[in-house]
Amino acid sequence: MFETFLNLEESATVAINSLAQEKKAKGERVYNLSAGEPMLSPHPAVAKVASIAIAEGKTLYPPVAGIPPLRQASAQWLNTTYQTNYQTANTLITCGGKFGIFAACQAFLKPDDEVLIPAPYWVSYPAIVKLFGGKPITVMGDETNNWKVSALELEKLATPKTKMLILNNAGNPTGSLYARTELAEIVSLAKARGWMIISDEVYSGLSYDGEFISLGSFPEITDNLILVQSFSKHFAMTGWRVGMIFAPEYAIKILTKIQGQSTTGTSSISQYAALSALENATEIQTQVCAEMRSRRDALVAELNTFSKEKISAPASGLYLFFPLKILGVENITSAEFCLKILRDANIALVPGSAFGCEGYARASFGAPVEELKDAVSALKKYLKM
Repeated sequence: MFETFLNLEESATVAINSLAQEKKAKGERVYNLSAGEPMLSPHPAVAKVASIAIAEGKTLYPPVAGIPPLRQASAQWLNTTYQTNYQTANTLITCGGKFGIFAACQAFLKPDDEVLIPAPYWVSYPAIVKLFGGKPITVMGDETNNWKVSALELEKLATPKTKMLILNNAGNPTGSLYARTELAEIVSLAKARGWMIISDEVYSGLSYDGEFISLGSFPEITDNLILVQSFSKHFAMTGWRVGMIFAPEYAIKILTKIQGQSTTGTSSISQYAALSALENATEIQTQVCAEMRSRRDALVAELNTFSKEKISAPASGLYLFFPLKILGVENITSAEFCLKILRDANIALVPGSAFGCEGYARASFGAPVEELKDAVSALKKYLKM
């Protein structure tokens, strides 16, 4: 086990962002296209409730599973927004969605269990699976189908050791959205094989061109489904660290025990702020989504003024995922290029290799439009295009 932790790789997005922050701390101008967050101030109602919570002394340990009003409101929000059917007892509040994924793998994976992970994938999935003795099996998505995987492709790589599927919809880094028919086929396969599914849906509220369909809206799979949601992305509350897990009661009880013996729970102040966010959900999500759409369109437009091939706007999420060759970058790995451009030109991108896809890069459009334009100008100057 010690060797497992010793060999654990640092998150590539965290590593790039850390180096960017180091440069910024030295007074250097950094063009940060690596951060995985919408750079927005909290909604006034959220900030106000957090201040009130402090003033009223709501600063003690909260219940391990989360304060009851937030658990109830979270289930109601998911049910109303995505046509699911969860109750308070099916809901756990976690320290961000990431801990929910971590705890689910800890709870339900045994050594040598195989976990199917569609690629390009979020950088932390394989590392988390390995931490608990599992074996991540990469299933490369179809670029011509917005990088999505089909049930047939999953079945080809399945073995008797396959016990879990981690599905990211809406996708990071690709922005892909699965259609209901595509999800129905995956659900049918998972149910027939007895797989557990972790459905990471934290980007669902940042859907611009297409309908987001939650796996929680398929009742036939909910007994084997861990649905992960978060306040970080579509409520623009990344630093508050509040996630939501929706699962069958037996799973919630197990995950609550893990949380009780690890993090103890999520900040009580953050939970009251999150409750306020749900009370203002329509307004906040509409504002955040509209602003991120504007930033997405700006970044795409700026890059397309000089890229060798047209970059298409992603249907969802916070990122553009593009081949480096359209920038004229060849004969160098994506990691080498991203480190070089950060060191030489203070431009932070994340290499495609971190997502299981060499030759690509991820650019975030979380920053304000003017910063995005400045970043693209710096990139164009560096590439001499």
